[in-house]
Amino acid sequence: MGGIRTNGRQGAATAKQSLPLLLVVLTVAAANCVHAQAVPRTDTPRAGTFRVTFAPVITTWQREFTADGHEQLLGASLPAPIFVREERRVTPLAVEYGVTNRIALGVYVPIVRVNSRPFFQVDSTGKPVADSAVQHLDSLLQDTTYAFDPLIETERRLRYFAGDIELSGKYRFLETHSAALSAAVVLRLPTGHQDSPNNLFDIATGDHQTDIELQVAQEITLFDHLWLNGTIRAARQQRGTRARRIGPASTLLLPHASLAVLNWDPGDYVAVDFAPMLRLAEHFGVGFTAGYYTQQRDRYTYRSPQDSSDVANHLGTPISASVLDAGTAIRRTRLGVAMTYLGSAYEGSFSIEQTVTASGGLVPVATVFRIVMRTSRWPF
Repeated sequence: MGGIRTNGRQGAATAKQSLPLLLVVLTVAAANCVHAQAVPRTDTPRAGTFRVTFAPVITTWQREFTADGHEQLLGASLPAPIFVREERRVTPLAVEYGVTNRIALGVYVPIVRVNSRPFFQVDSTGKPVADSAVQHLDSLLQDTTYAFDPLIETERRLRYFAGDIELSGKYRFLETHSAALSAAVVLRLPTGHQDSPNNLFDIATGDHQTDIELQVAQEITLFDHLWLNGTIRAARQQRGTRARRIGPASTLLLPHASLAVLNWDPGDYVAVDFAPMLRLAEHFGVGFTAGYYTQQRDRYTYRSPQDSSDVANHLGTPISASVLDAGTAIRRTRLGVAMTYLGSAYEGSFSIEQTVTASGGLVPVATVFRIVMRTSRWPF
């Protein structure tokens, strides 16, 4: 999917919490081979059957890439030393129904848990250091000029929200002994929760606007032991609205007077993922993953001339909403490792990916833990 961005969609338990789930990686086998799970599959459930997939994704980050590709701590532009750990956990349930042996309809329903944990500098006992810069930052955030939420861990009541629900249709139009090819259309609905413009490190659970995504997946088998799996995804993101403080993306402390609800036309994106797998045993394989994501620039405009006048009056000077466009055309590359298992009734996989390069705007230096567990059942 188009990666969650720090400003909308983008990219969350820790590795220690994830590893025990490896013991339960668990879908009915359509053939006596190992299917890679690091990228979407080409196969569909058999006619009349339901395929249920549980695929939690955990994304964590503490740093971000700048527009020129360098790394910096989150909140680096703030006038005080601060350490922030961001975490986003997506717990989805996906169900596909085989209309025929080659055509399937699906629904993907995610529940998203977000948690932002800012830390100020502490001493050897773990107590906050009395720092004049920290005190100055606290006073700035509480000042009515800025009116930001306090820098505290995300409250429990604000951690769980629905993500963007997806509806899909898939057609497998090629299947031979050594190759398979499928295409899918995905409709992503505006059911997610956008991040708050009044919280410096809030995390979105979705973009809350409609996407139409096309997916093409392929699998090629070489020498009965090497699988070359890949996907291409391209999406047209539809227009929506978004509340934003108007100013450069690199400036976190923007005045509250610059806040407005704007027309938002998110940039379209293309993603390419490649996941070769080596079969080590009849039901087990390992491999690596490589993914590239590029997105065009977002476009922001005022919803009416009156909105523009209101912001200008509040700030004392006119400002164009297009200042938010800068830094939204992004590119990133991820690398990782994966393993997959196929049993007699269940299948699954585990992968770890790391964002290694990015440019064009602020992109999380994210670590992504992904687990897939799948099974197929006749309804009766």
